[in-house]
Amino acid sequence: MKCSPMVLLGLVPALALGAVPLEGRWEGRVDIPGRESPIILDLAPQSGTWAGSLILPGLGIKGAPLSNIVASDSDVAFDLGSVLSAPDYGPARFRMRLDGDGLKGDMSQGGNVAKVALRKTGPAQVDAGPRSTPVNRALEDQWSGEFELGGYPRQVTITLQNHPEGAATATFVVVGKQVNNLPVDLVVEEGRFLRIESGTTRVAFEGRLSEESDELKGTIEVGPFERPLALRRSSRRAS
Repeated sequence: MKCSPMVLLGLVPALALGAVPLEGRWEGRVDIPGRESPIILDLAPQSGTWAGSLILPGLGIKGAPLSNIVASDSDVAFDLGSVLSAPDYGPARFRMRLDGDGLKGDMSQGGNVAKVALRKTGPAQVDAGPRSTPVNRALEDQWSGEFELGGYPRQVTITLQNHPEGAATATFVVVGKQVNNLPVDLVVEEGRFLRIESGTTRVAFEGRLSEESDELKGTIEVGPFERPLALRRSSRRAS
């Protein structure tokens, strides 16, 4: 069966409608004041929305997940959540628009704005990032301890719980001058090491269970600061 030239021409706009212009891997540069930094952006439609990740080698960022992605046929805006977040300004934000065969726009972070220029180099390679895992049953309990920062003591309480679907969850409460119930993004146990992250507040605990003292010994990260922290079991759950 042969198609007439008019039928073939009619197929062209239909095929074009199936294309997703913003989808793919985009590479280029961001003109950070004082230096140019390479940048790699991956964007892909996912279940009616968008997923993406960003690589900024000059800033030590590899596969940072994109947050709050808003995309149309020719525009995209997103932020980096807790990555490069500044207390007084919030997360680093990007706004870009298709310009010919490239993406052009701005990155704003900490009150500064830098130009971004990208070109598509291939299919998207979105970094899914780490996911929460189950934890050892011996860790399912409430743990408490103290650390000092800026001359003030802080009380920490972490409660760990596994769930039938596989991943563990945690509550993470820090009490100083006020009570802070931190949102937990990640609970991971690899080998004997446990890591709990609150990405939006840039607070994390990492440690391992000491069988001799029955304590979780490790460090707490508060922004750029690290302090030693030992957490003691608050209540012994039935084994």
